[in-house]
Amino acid sequence: MKKISLVALALASALSAGSLSFDSGSIKAHTEVFGDRTIDPFTKKATSHFTMDDTPSTLKGSMEISVLDLISDNKKRDEHMQEVLESSSFPKAIFTLKEVVAKGGDGYTLKGTMTLHGVTKPLSFESTMSDEGGKLHIKATSTIKMTDFGIKPIKLMFLTVRDQLDLRVDVTLRH
Repeated sequence: MKKISLVALALASALSAGSLSFDSGSIKAHTEVFGDRTIDPFTKKATSHFTMDDTPSTLKGSMEISVLDLISDNKKRDEHMQEVLESSSFPKAIFTLKEVVAKGGDGYTLKGTMTLHGVTKPLSFESTMSDEGGKLHIKATSTIKMTDFGIKPIKLMFLTVRDQLDLRVDVTLRH
């Protein structure tokens, strides 16, 4: 009986040894209304399902956000954004990391897939990562087109929201 308990304990320790949890930071999207202004929804909430061995190049897993947590500086615009994103049917945006490519120094390309609005597409982020004091700091950028994910940019009278979203991630994960 003791032998089984020790094996179970060792297995549980090995499975959780490299997990990383979301500590702090933000995930931002940026677009524009042509001829008007910028739209910058963001969230400071995320769920991390990452593991890492001894270096950032071994990072694997996923990070997800609730699209309901995305807010901007305009409550009415946020309501329209939730309608367009169909957040009740597609409540999460998920980036699944498949490969980390070291570029030298603290630079990396993060290759994976993004699932948004029920559509999964390949996506890469250009990033910097630093692992210090039990925390992994990731700064990453990428762009997507809303129409690639089945999202039709809204029109407000004669103004149209730009199809391209610039994504900026600045998060800290805790070992």
